[in-house]
Amino acid sequence: MVAHADDQSLVKVTCAHCQDTRMIAVAVAAEVEPQAPVIEVRDQPIDELGGPITTDDVLDARLALAGFGGDLTALLR
Repeated sequence: MVAHADDQSLVKVTCAHCQDTRMIAVAVAAEVEPQAPVIEVRDQPIDELGGPITTDDVLDARLALAGFGGDLTALLR
């Protein structure tokens, strides 16, 4: 955190991969407005979705993406 005043802060962040540095202004709301309840909508029944995503699943996806050299369109084909 570079600076802080009342409900606002200035934060310096650096990308671990490319070392690009940016300054981000953050404002925190003093009051929270009530939000509408989240209604769960799914394309398929929950039983057909399988189990929860595991750490191994995330690591597998990361390794697969790290070795991919194309663009988003090619990835989604």
